[in-house]
Amino acid sequence: MAAVLTNDRFRLEISIADYEFQDGVSDPFDANWLVVRVTLTMIHGAWRWQVEDAAALTWELQECIRWLLDVSAGRATGATSFSFSEPDIRLEVLRDADNAVAGLAVHLMDEFQPPVKVLYPRENNIATLRFSASAESLQTFARALQAEGERFPPRAERPPLTPV
Repeated sequence: MAAVLTNDRFRLEISIADYEFQDGVSDPFDANWLVVRVTLTMIHGAWRWQVEDAAALTWELQECIRWLLDVSAGRATGATSFSFSEPDIRLEVLRDADNAVAGLAVHLMDEFQPPVKVLYPRENNIATLRFSASAESLQTFARALQAEGERFPPRAERPPLTPV
């Protein structure tokens, strides 16, 4: 089941379509790339757009879910946003004047940008969609992503990061 956010104009669905490489991959990074599916539908209209591309590692999806759950529970995360290795999708927590969770901004770039430029504003070639969401709604979104990720578990341990 896809993770879903809605606002007054759009329904956004994020799901995992598959591993990028099916079998026989010895590199732990290649073995763990996930193909992410983004579907954007207009609430009032007949416009629908969908794209799939390799965008996240299995480990990053797990980190994103933890980040979303921490944010929704009011735990300090040290970060106001979450990006994957392929920065084509970035999630950013929105807060109200009292610093309570008010929603989520989803920034889409490159392969994940919807083709219709007149539907929403873009800045620096990034399409940003904002969704009002309570902490409970963010937990539901995170749990849906978690269910997606459980279908595609890590196929190797994450190698240690090497300093650049």
